[in-house]
Amino acid sequence: MKQTIVGIALVVTLLFAFIACDNKEVLPSKNGGVELFLLDSYRTIGSTVHIDETTVVTKSKPLVSFADFLSYDPNTFTFKISDTAKEAIKSLQLSVHGTAFAIKANNALIYTGYLWPAYSSASCDWVTIDPSTLYIGNELIVQMGYPGLSEGQVISDKRNDQRILDIFTSDNKLIK
Repeated sequence: MKQTIVGIALVVTLLFAFIACDNKEVLPSKNGGVELFLLDSYRTIGSTVHIDETTVVTKSKPLVSFADFLSYDPNTFTFKISDTAKEAIKSLQLSVHGTAFAIKANNALIYTGYLWPAYSSASCDWVTIDPSTLYIGNELIVQMGYPGLSEGQVISDKRNDQRILDIFTSDNKLIK
């Protein structure tokens, strides 16, 4: 009888350990992971499209949550996203002059930019993501400007901020 109870306890303990180790649910290791928010309000600097990040107010809920970021490639500045996030972005009514967004890591603002569709004839000297690439696949490529930065234009490149890299690394979502 005593051996049976010990055996059952051992099986139950191993079963719980197996279930805990096999749980592949991806949760951010800190306060929210990396998320993409649309902006509720912001101001630009002078007559440029440069977003004054001290004035940024984001929407209350992210457009792309951490769970919807499947991976990040720091060499190409490419986020691979879920089908759910892809559809959320594709359903937006985008301006040809860009729709402002923010990337946050653990709820701290890292950088801002614009969802800037390739069909826009306007250029942009700020961080951009072309959402029309989602008609081909599930990748968002973060670029410096659209169609690129103007000659002599320099902006701070925060795409590979260490906080972003650390979060994606800790959750096995960083492509090396």
